[in-house]
Amino acid sequence: MDKTLFINIASYRDRELWDTLESLLTTAIAPDQLHIAICWQDDNDLDTLRQKGWTPVAVSTLGGYPVYRLDGSVALIELVALPYQHAQGVGFARALCDQLYRDEQWFLQIDAHSLFAKEWDAHLINTLTGLSQQSAKPLISGYPPSYHTTETGEVLYGQDVGRVTFNRFTPEGLPTLTSKKLSASQPVRGSFVAAGFIFAQGSFVREVGNDPTIFFEGEEITLSARAYSWGYDVFYSPDLLLWHHYTRPTSPKVWEDHSPCAQERGDISVSWLQREAWSQRRVKALLGLVSLSPADKEAKALGPIRSRQQFEHQCGLNFSLASCYAECLAPSFTSYFLPPKDEAQWVTRHRHYYSKSLSLMALLGMPPPIALPDKLILHLYAQSNVRLAYREFTRAQLHATAVEVSGWSTPNCPPALLRLASWWEPSGWGSVIQQPWSDDEGPYCLL
Repeated sequence: MDKTLFINIASYRDRELWDTLESLLTTAIAPDQLHIAICWQDDNDLDTLRQKGWTPVAVSTLGGYPVYRLDGSVALIELVALPYQHAQGVGFARALCDQLYRDEQWFLQIDAHSLFAKEWDAHLINTLTGLSQQSAKPLISGYPPSYHTTETGEVLYGQDVGRVTFNRFTPEGLPTLTSKKLSASQPVRGSFVAAGFIFAQGSFVREVGNDPTIFFEGEEITLSARAYSWGYDVFYSPDLLLWHHYTRPTSPKVWEDHSPCAQERGDISVSWLQREAWSQRRVKALLGLVSLSPADKEAKALGPIRSRQQFEHQCGLNFSLASCYAECLAPSFTSYFLPPKDEAQWVTRHRHYYSKSLSLMALLGMPPPIALPDKLILHLYAQSNVRLAYREFTRAQLHATAVEVSGWSTPNCPPALLRLASWWEPSGWGSVIQQPWSDDEGPYCLL
């Protein structure tokens, strides 16, 4: 019988995979309609499957790795057995599962540490069908509430659904995402997907799919941009339909197993650091910050329906400037905007003008007649330690009543700290004074 709902699960040495599988099947209203694809990155001991009540039947290979059908359920369950030493990142694992898609009507992507509410499948299908009145390609995502198991075995379930919002730009200029509580009674629009929970039309797998070249960081921002470029619209639903185990401090992690030391021992061929570096270049390329190299031919590109700039307009991020709208930050953490009326408005909203009149003598704490340095260097920094301004002053200029420090930054990178370094002839550098840009605190000596 043909299945109607395809489920992608990437699992890395995850003991909770089997609880996730059981929860999926026992709470679904139509488990016989499920086609579940698992990338099982583990030691691949088939006795483990049998002990869990499954009968593995070898059916094919995928990428050189055996594929087993797990008999023991009305659902179709296919498992790609990938030795964990061969793991190449979350994108690679999810992309292997994508290859098992058989044109099912619906698509669900989850992590291997998820639990489900009763009739989750009917609720998701009904919600997505209702959203089709607002969008031709609706997509439900978000950060599910958490669960954890106590020492006595009791499972505690959280109640807060998270919408995906902008967090910050890394020093390399890459945007990172975070979760903010969803306070709504109906689904609301957003721009970013959570890779551990995506529900959409099955066409998502063939059109967007998972990028096998993404190791870890940057998975969600690139997936969001590619989904948008194929015409998908993100919605965050307040319904409690699944839970996610977030911290898992005792679970094995790929960056522990694939460390440089493991590479030196010959346990693995490439360390996670190298794979992450390759992946970061591909993330930057998709965001338009660098060009792809010939080695990146497997990286997925943007779709043909909407552009990168249109995605920036909707989510409020300017990738080339490493900037965001002020509304992307506290307190609103907005992640969905209407297009700017023109380019001038877009540029203006990514410019923050700062200006301040400073008394250098007061900052130095050097009222006359104390001797002044021969030269003073002023640096203005944002909180992220990005330098916004640099000025040099001679001894004569230090007597000025006030000097004006002004310029342009971005809304997410406003001035935060003044640093003043004095130079004396012939002894050299003196103390460094740090002064908050805000007037709420006084200067203090760093060195």
